[in-house]
Amino acid sequence: MNESVIGVDIGGTNVRVGLVNDKLELVRKATALTDSFGSADELFAGIRDMIGTVDPGHAASKIGIAMPVPWKRGTTHIVDAVNIPYLENVPVAAIASQFPGCGVYFENDVNVIAALEAEQGASRDSDHSIYITVSTGIGSGIILHREVLHGAHGYAGEIGSMIISDKDNNHASLYCGTLESLCSGKALEEESKRLFGEDATTMTLFERYHRQDERAVAVIGLWVEYFSRAIASLMQTLDPDVFVLGGSVIDNNLWLIDNVLENTRSKVMDHLKAGIRIVSPAFGGDAGVIGAGYSAWKQANQIARRQTV
Repeated sequence: MNESVIGVDIGGTNVRVGLVNDKLELVRKATALTDSFGSADELFAGIRDMIGTVDPGHAASKIGIAMPVPWKRGTTHIVDAVNIPYLENVPVAAIASQFPGCGVYFENDVNVIAALEAEQGASRDSDHSIYITVSTGIGSGIILHREVLHGAHGYAGEIGSMIISDKDNNHASLYCGTLESLCSGKALEEESKRLFGEDATTMTLFERYHRQDERAVAVIGLWVEYFSRAIASLMQTLDPDVFVLGGSVIDNNLWLIDNVLENTRSKVMDHLKAGIRIVSPAFGGDAGVIGAGYSAWKQANQIARRQTV
């Protein structure tokens, strides 16, 4: 990049806004709880205030907004905003109009991290990669031929809905046996509470695992089995060069990567076993903000190039 940009990462729990410089460094950041806003107008007014905090000198004229919704070029209205219901059916043009004088660019929240890792991070040497985040929920961004795969309707990468079992824990998803309902951070937290009491957290579960508590060992062992099924299915469907696993569950338990890799190799065709690569991300917890800003810079340049042709 050759300029500073604003990155906005709107999540189901937090809204993060940052000023990203030309070295892809986060200069300043502001954060707010998503549920502190009661409407789309309140949300974007709050984001304008946070932009004023992180960029008081108005150095940036481009804003990238990443949201947990399906996205593709030509999207006119927000749909399936499950975690932020008041965004449902909000026109994209109405959001852009909230930031006069700035170019506003949109993308799915996981796609911006997938593209950031593919071009500047852990998978930059690969043509085909899949970034997967495992935190409260599970999502992915798919990179094929160095381009984000959006799909026909903008839903490519919604792997949390992948059915990996005919059993379920009856939480975390509307659908039984999905990757998200069985392997998300929310699913692990619910299992921890069921086993160790209402005050237990996901961290409690992993602490008990390392103390060789049989119940925790069984839960994590099943998590590895289920997650490996998803990786094996993706490997044999899309055949990426590398998987990049991130999100709080993985970031706090990097040893899970080796367990998943070993288990996945037992589930794929023989000649694919050696080809499975799973790595951790190069960008940390601020990847969503940095990725949103980077996406704005890229989209603006792509538009400028098309206009000069």
